Amino acid sequence: MQPNPNNKQIVELHPRLGGFLWTYIIFSLPGFVISILGIILMIIVVIGTAAGFAAAGSVTSDEEILSYKTLKTGGSNSVLVYNLSGPMISGGSDSTGVARSSNIYTDVVAEDFKEIKNDSSIKNVVFKMNTPGGEIFAAEVIGDLIKDLLENKNQKEGIFYFDQISASGGLWATYKNNNYVFASPYGETGSIGVRLALPNVSKLADNIGYKELVIKSSDNKDVGNIFRDPTTGEVKYFQDQVDESYDKFINIVATGRQLEKSKVKEIATGFTFNNPKAKSLGLVDEIGSLSQSWARAADKAGIANDYSVIEIQPESNFLQGLLATTNLPSLVGLSDSTIKKIEKTTSLETGKLYAIDEYKI
Repeated sequence: MQPNPNNKQIVELHPRLGGFLWTYIIFSLPGFVISILGIILMIIVVIGTAAGFAAAGSVTSDEEILSYKTLKTGGSNSVLVYNLSGPMISGGSDSTGVARSSNIYTDVVAEDFKEIKNDSSIKNVVFKMNTPGGEIFAAEVIGDLIKDLLENKNQKEGIFYFDQISASGGLWATYKNNNYVFASPYGETGSIGVRLALPNVSKLADNIGYKELVIKSSDNKDVGNIFRDPTTGEVKYFQDQVDESYDKFINIVATGRQLEKSKVKEIATGFTFNNPKAKSLGLVDEIGSLSQSWARAADKAGIANDYSVIEIQPESNFLQGLLATTNLPSLVGLSDSTIKKIEKTTSLETGKLYAIDEYKI
C-alpha cells in the first residue's frame, strides 16, 4: 500500500498465476497424455488392419471379396478351412457388422459358399466347427448349404474338424451329410437334444403396473404370451414340437454316424463329452489335428502331392484390433504345423501359455 495526497489508501493486487498455472498443467497433463496415446494407438490399429488385409489373399468375385490367410504354401490347387464359429442363427449379420467372428448366420454362410463355389482353385473344404448349437432352422439350412458346396466340389464326403466345442445344432448340421470327423483332444462334443424356453414376466408386469388386453380370434392365437402362464394344452403343444424335433435329431445322428437309434438315445442326455470319450461313443472318427483334416481333404480331392491350404479370416473390428496390439498372453497352437518339441535346453518365451499334447508325448 502507498499513501496519497487525499489520505486514501490504494490497494494494489498483484496476482500470482504461477501456482494456479502449474496446478492446471498437472491436472490436465494425464488427460492430454491419454488423448495422445489414444490417437497413436488408433493409428497403429488402422495401419495394422490395413497391412493385414493387404498381406492376405482373397477369393474374388464380382460380388464380394473374402479375406483369407495361408496356412500351408503349395501348388495352385488348394484346400479351404472354413470356420463355423459361434451360435447358429438364421438370417443376416448383426447391427455391428461382425459376422464370421461372432455368430454363424445362414445368410453369411450362403454368400460365402457362393464365392467359394465360384473359385475353381479350391478343390475341397474342411469345415472347422466351434459352436454350442443354435436354432434348429439354422442348423438345417447350414447342413444343406454344406451338402450343396460338397456337390459343387465333387466330394462325396464332408470333412469336419471339431475344435473347442461342437454341440447340438453343430452336430445336426454335420451329421446331415456324409461325414468324416477329426476332433481336437481338448474339445467337447455332444449335447444331443432339443430345448424350448417360454419366458414368463407376468409378475414383473404386475409389479410395474403393466397390463395387456389381448383381442384374439381363437384361444390359441396368442400362444406363448409372456404376460401369462401357458395353459395345459399349450404346454402339450410345445412338448409335442420338442419331441418331434428330438426324434428327428436322433435319426440324423444315427444315420450320419451309422449308429443304432437305441445307442444314440442312451447318449442323448444333453451333456457334452470330451472328445476322446466322444470317439469311443462313435460321434467322431479320429482324435487329431487340423492339419490331419486338411491332409485328408487334399487326398480326397486328388491333390495330396501339391496343394496349399487357406483359411477364411474372421471380420475384424476395432476391439479385436486393439487386443491384437496389446501384449496379452497367447495360446501356442498344438497342430502339427505349429507344434515344436521343447528340449531341455530350450528357453520358453514369456507372455505365452504353453500346453502339453498328451497324444504326442
